[in-house]
This record gives sequence, structure tokens and C-alpha cells, in this order.
Amino acid sequence: MARKTFNISVSQGQDFDDIGALSPVPAPNQVSSLSEESKKRLLERMKRPVSQQLSAEEIEQQKHLESLIPSDAEQLIAIDQLKPAPDEWNFFGQPEPDQYYLVLSSIYQYGLWHAITVWEQEDGSYMILGGHTRHLAYRELLELTGDEKYKTIPCKVYKHDKISEATARRIIILSNVAQRAQENTTARIRCFAEMTRLEKQEPFYSNDIGKVDIATSVAKIFGVSRSTVFFYRRLEKLIQPLLDAFDQRVITAKVTEALCDVSQELQQYIYDNEYYLKITLPMGRALKNAQTTEEVDEIVNAPKKESTRNQYVISTKFKKPSNFDFVPIAIRHEEVAAFKKFLSQSLDLADGLSDKTKEVIMQMIK
Repeated sequence: MARKTFNISVSQGQDFDDIGALSPVPAPNQVSSLSEESKKRLLERMKRPVSQQLSAEEIEQQKHLESLIPSDAEQLIAIDQLKPAPDEWNFFGQPEPDQYYLVLSSIYQYGLWHAITVWEQEDGSYMILGGHTRHLAYRELLELTGDEKYKTIPCKVYKHDKISEATARRIIILSNVAQRAQENTTARIRCFAEMTRLEKQEPFYSNDIGKVDIATSVAKIFGVSRSTVFFYRRLEKLIQPLLDAFDQRVITAKVTEALCDVSQELQQYIYDNEYYLKITLPMGRALKNAQTTEEVDEIVNAPKKESTRNQYVISTKFKKPSNFDFVPIAIRHEEVAAFKKFLSQSLDLADGLSDKTKEVIMQMIK
């Protein structure tokens, strides 16, 4: 039977004030102790409707991970047997409170929409590779409701001896990249950087490190193009304020990439003077060669050149053959008929034109 899937849409922000597991932020695997009044308030607000569909990107990423690194089993595991991955492995941090409480509400209303991913440990515990927020939500729901169904949680399990530490870290990245890094360029950059480092340490597709094309391998692991890998690796050169501007769609991807070739000192100058708000792609290309703030000023503040080309839109009922070009000619309105007559009479004398060209011209001037 296919598992139901649900989406948590943070656009439906919910006002949970300062109650629950994220306020104050708990220690790993800890849930704050709630007063009866707090429990009542939280349970009431958890009944508000939430969306029930996973995003297409999340669904595809889950399928991609399972096809790339199939889990060994799926089983119910006691929540107390689960422990979080080390912080240096799971660098995504905690979700925003609104997002967390929407996860909490969705599980409360509909049940778990997707099993968490864990790695069996030698001591009998399980390390969480994907699903830290869902695990925290289960612990809080157990405290809120007292329902024993929250004592265990569905898990996709990787056996201890079936994957390496490097592969476990890959799974953490792939489990989080669609949901947690979708709108956060900084997180995506870290994902691509970490995956590149892992590939250099232990190649996923080959045992021969010397023969591995790292960029191609990383692209295959993420299921993206090689150019996407290069793009995010280049963004490592960009200062955080400009990355934020790119996230907010204030600057385009092309301009963002061009700014990567500018020194970070000049990037900061561009940001502080709000030049990034008016940089065009030609400016971005010119800024690659800038060495001083004076040169930046000159490029950004240079008077705009008047275009020497004029553009017009024309329409024709005749379809231009693929190996033909349009040749624009301007004729006074009252002389158009006379010009067409002249052109049709002159075609017989044009020895340098093929019969096909003459035929096309005649069809155009009819």
C-alpha cells in the first residue's frame, strides 16, 4: 500500500507564541516541559487546517535518494532509540518555528507523511539521517497527547555494515536538500561543497580516486546538471549580503555569477553603496576587471550610451524559407505601390539572383 504524503507549507504561518519544543530551543532529543495551559493552547492551534501535498521537488528527491542508495528495511522504532546525527554532519540547523509547528500540526491531523531515515549503530541505537524535525515532533506529541502511538515512528533503516560514514553523510544532505535548502542558497552552497569534499575523500561511483570527475559525480548524486554544480561552487566566493539579495531575487543569476569574480572587499563596497540594486549584466562583466573602488564607481555610474540601433516589429503572411534573410527597406507611404511595381519589373534584369529568390520576392510584395 502506498504511503500517504503531505506537504508543510510555511506560507500559512501560525501564531504559536512562545510555547512548544522550539521555545526555548531544546537540547538535542529534548522536549520542553509544558504546563497544562500551554498544552491546551498548543493542541487547539494544531487543529488548524494545513496543506496535504508534498512538493514535486521533495517527492522527486525522495525517489532519487531511494534509487541511488536503497534502504535495507522499513520498520517501527522506539523514539528513545533514535539519536541525532552530529552537528558537523547535519548542518541544516533547526527549522523556523512556524515551519516546525506546521509539521507538528500535520502529523497530529493526518499522521506521518514520510518515514524518517536512520542508520543502525553498533550499540543498538539508530542515528537519524533524515527526519530530525519529525522525530522532535513525535516526542512533543507524546507529551502533549499521552498517546502511545507516538512512542514509535516509521523508519527507513540502513544497516550498520551496509553503508560507510561518507555515504551516511551523503544521505543526510540528500534527505534535506529539497525541503530545507530549497529557498536557501547558503544551504545549497554548503550541500554542494560538502558533497564535493566527500567525493574527493571517498568516490561514490568509482573506487579509483584518480579517475573520478568530481563535478560529474556530484551532479549525478544530486540529479542535476554539471553546470549547476559549477554555479553553486562559484557562489562560495560571494559575500552573504549579496547571496541574500540573490535569494530575494533582487539580482539575477547571471549578475550574481559575474559578481563572484569581484574581490570580496569590492563586493562589500558594492553592497554598502547599494550598487547591486542597479547592476546590469554588462556592468557585471565589466566589474570583473575592477581593482579599486574608483573603478567600481566609474563602471556603475557611467552615463548610459544611446543605442545606435533601432528595432521594429514586422509581420508577413509569407513564411520565410530557412536559408533566407529579411532585408529591411524603408519607403514613403505614398510610394509603396510604385516601389512594388518597380521591383517586380526589375527582377527579370537581376542576373545575380536565383529563380527561387525572385519567386520569394514576388510572393512577398503581392
